[in-house]
Amino acid sequence: RTSIDFLHILWYVPSEAQPWIEYRVPKWAPKEKVKEVLECSEVDFIKFKIAGMPKYWKIINFVVIVLPKLFIWKKTAKYGVMFLMETAGIENVIVNVTALTFILNLDEMLFQNFSHKALHHILEHLEPWLIESTDEDEQFSVEKNFNAVVEQNKGAMFTFGLIPMRPVYTLVFSALFIAEYYHCMCQFSETGGLVSKPQALPTEQIYPLMAFVFPWYNTEYAEEYYWTPPK
Repeated sequence: RTSIDFLHILWYVPSEAQPWIEYRVPKWAPKEKVKEVLECSEVDFIKFKIAGMPKYWKIINFVVIVLPKLFIWKKTAKYGVMFLMETAGIENVIVNVTALTFILNLDEMLFQNFSHKALHHILEHLEPWLIESTDEDEQFSVEKNFNAVVEQNKGAMFTFGLIPMRPVYTLVFSALFIAEYYHCMCQFSETGGLVSKPQALPTEQIYPLMAFVFPWYNTEYAEEYYWTPPK
């Protein structure tokens, strides 16, 4: 989900350099009076926002951040499903799910504990970012905006906004990765149903890195199988 959000930001932000930090002091009173009333300091007047970036920086962010995140997500999901599907016993499945959850949260734990405090401060005070401008809507009165919303939703008993999309995405991708597991690791038996494919040992003891990065890389296996499905 974070990768998709980041792609939206790269696509919709202007392709020109813009300032992402501003120093804004309210104009309704002198600065010292504002500090006294709001009980704030100079740091609170510094505002952070998402701003435009040149195209070459968008390309760099896409290559350096988005592609590796998608690659790691794909491999983690694929081998995580394989890890759980090949675990026998409900007790071991629960233990392995806990271990897999730790692996999935490892990056957030590293960021939380090892990133600089200034970065946490910037992210906590980052202003909300809207894709569509609301300047035109703000020119209308409250009554006009209310009537526009009523007309837009008039007669609509159901909207997709009511559906929580994260569980839907979870179910869809879980089904896809489970189907991929059965497609790659199983075959149809003569009596019907799915059984594991014949298993052979690799000729090399070291797992080739290219086979991990590129699925179509041909890994050499021994000609003799150490396990075959029973007939």
